[in-house]
Amino acid sequence: MTPAARLAAAAELLTAIGAAATPAEQHIGSYFRARRYAGSKDRRWVTEFTYRALRRQGELDWIAHEIGLEPSPRMRCFISLLLFDDLPLAEVRSGWIGGPHGLEEPTAEEVAALEKAATLDLAQMPAAAAGNFPDWLADTLTAQYGESAADIMAAYGSRAPVTLRVNGLKATREDILATLKEEGIDAEATTLSPDGIILNDRLNLSRHPLLDAGRIELQDEAAQIAARLACAAPGMIVVDFCAGGGGKSLAMAAGMAHQGKIHAFDTNARRMRDIQSRATRAGVTLIEPVAIAGDDTDIELFTPLVGGVDRVFVDAPCSGSGTWRRQPDQKWKLTADRLAELIALQADILSRAAPLVAPGGRLIYATCSILAGENEAQIEAFLSSHPEFMLCPVSEIWDAAGLTGSYEKTFLALTPADIGTDGFFTAVLEKGPRRA
Repeated sequence: MTPAARLAAAAELLTAIGAAATPAEQHIGSYFRARRYAGSKDRRWVTEFTYRALRRQGELDWIAHEIGLEPSPRMRCFISLLLFDDLPLAEVRSGWIGGPHGLEEPTAEEVAALEKAATLDLAQMPAAAAGNFPDWLADTLTAQYGESAADIMAAYGSRAPVTLRVNGLKATREDILATLKEEGIDAEATTLSPDGIILNDRLNLSRHPLLDAGRIELQDEAAQIAARLACAAPGMIVVDFCAGGGGKSLAMAAGMAHQGKIHAFDTNARRMRDIQSRATRAGVTLIEPVAIAGDDTDIELFTPLVGGVDRVFVDAPCSGSGTWRRQPDQKWKLTADRLAELIALQADILSRAAPLVAPGGRLIYATCSILAGENEAQIEAFLSSHPEFMLCPVSEIWDAAGLTGSYEKTFLALTPADIGTDGFFTAVLEKGPRRA
């Protein structure tokens, strides 16, 4: 592909991504499956350019407005080359535009506007634009995090690490680190999870023998910590209430020594389609995936479990704000109305999951979100209407969960600016006698 064709491909992808709710990675994957002629270098350049434009959309759009242009995908591409690649406008026009597969050349008015981009004082950029967040979300984060909000937003400008969870049923972390070193792969142990490994090389391990043998799984460190905080032990009955692909089920099963049962529930059977094959690969036999309706028709299924489950893990549907380094397009698609819908759904799921917990058992609530409305406020509202539950501070169960280091907070509340994990929240609630 010529430079002009690459740039046009990026603009086409940005248009498609902006027009749909589905994540950018799905559009990019489909785009190149339909264009097998594109070489690996072309795919890499277009993908990285597209993701950079999504991560820095706030800056690009502010610049476009300041110079009097509509912030279209085409203009974002031009401005990205000018400002982020430091290319002269003349070079962009001569080498990156036009031809049979290139973008339409800028008009005289557009050229005049683009020439102004280099004269802008970027220090005058508002905090939301500089942080590359929509105004309403930047305001929300500033109200919640205060002076730390700018650092948190800035952390979303980098790539998320590739993190592995070592399956303790089949390997030790030392074994896997040694194997990776032998293969020339630069990797290091995670900070807080005793099961995690961070790859310092950008590699695709989807077909690696370690993964095929069930010795490792791809899982962010924060999610590993959350699963550990369930303290699922041998012989326990566990419910993974929003199981998805089963990552938390597999992580909890690793600590149960083949004794007990994990009921993996989800309303989307398609999301759970790989759980059994992943469990078989991992040497896990405890997991039983079952699709549920998510409404009152689940009563017959739940009745045998009511009041008898040792651990109920609710990894609730959420904004996904903690994962926006991986899906930067999604922060531009979230609305305040959609966030309110998610908060209501989370409350409903918690109310359905709570009756399953046995006396002395625990309800673990987790989101991959950094927004208080989905996290601390959600737990506060739940406790006010469920006096039989009490907070079990994360700081008090940290060592029992086998986690490394120390953590002094009541909730697990991580942002990408802390130790480099995804943003993640976890609250552990214990069921006891009803309080007055």
